[in-house]
Amino acid sequence: MYNEFARFYVKGDWPRYSAQMARMLPAVLERFGLWPGKVLDLACGEGTFAMAMARRGLRVTGVDSSPEMLDIARERAAKEGLEAKFLQQDMRSLSLRGRFDLLTCWFDSLNYLLEIDDLSQAFAGVSRVLDKNGIFIFDVNTIRALAVEWVREPCYVHLDSRDLFLVSVPQYDPATRIASLHITGFARENERWARVDEVHKERGYTLKEIRQCLKRADLRELACWASLDKMEKPGRSTVRVYFVVSKGVIPCSKQT
Repeated sequence: MYNEFARFYVKGDWPRYSAQMARMLPAVLERFGLWPGKVLDLACGEGTFAMAMARRGLRVTGVDSSPEMLDIARERAAKEGLEAKFLQQDMRSLSLRGRFDLLTCWFDSLNYLLEIDDLSQAFAGVSRVLDKNGIFIFDVNTIRALAVEWVREPCYVHLDSRDLFLVSVPQYDPATRIASLHITGFARENERWARVDEVHKERGYTLKEIRQCLKRADLRELACWASLDKMEKPGRSTVRVYFVVSKGVIPCSKQT
């Protein structure tokens, strides 16, 4: 996944989500009395969020499993003269030196882990590299998002331009709670069109399952919200949840 699709991803609306998270982050950090020095962005993709942090003078490392996405991130960072490190690693088996006082994982990237043991392994890796006074912020698609919102339409056209066309067909399996996006794209190469096919799968986890995995990794929940800006509690109709967790020691918080 995210191999040939990478060139479509950077031309679509998807990077806007990471940019939005970067704009909202300062209010969250203020709420918990933290402004980090070292940031680790898991599943960093083409680097939009990581570079936003680097522009603020933070020491940033981005990790992703897609070499194509990382190539784009490195190229963009070099073009801007930003000091950001991008590494190809699996979030289930992080191998990094030192600790970070802010870890992030955006855009339902953790839903791509299709087994609960995989989710536990990812959280265990976070616990290993998270500073004792740091925080980890991540979002996940809810089961409702995958079972209802994803399959609301039979197909979605994401790009339709002179040089790129991208369409996806969603499916959902209630037995496994796995949603699939069957993606087909066409990219113009001179006078010919190259076709790309990828299948992206996400699994829905209950809040109870997520909290059990966090507990096993010695990560303590500080907040669970339905949105990062309003910071309200999730409900039955919530399609995305945001967790803020720490490693045992709770930073100063303005929460009541």
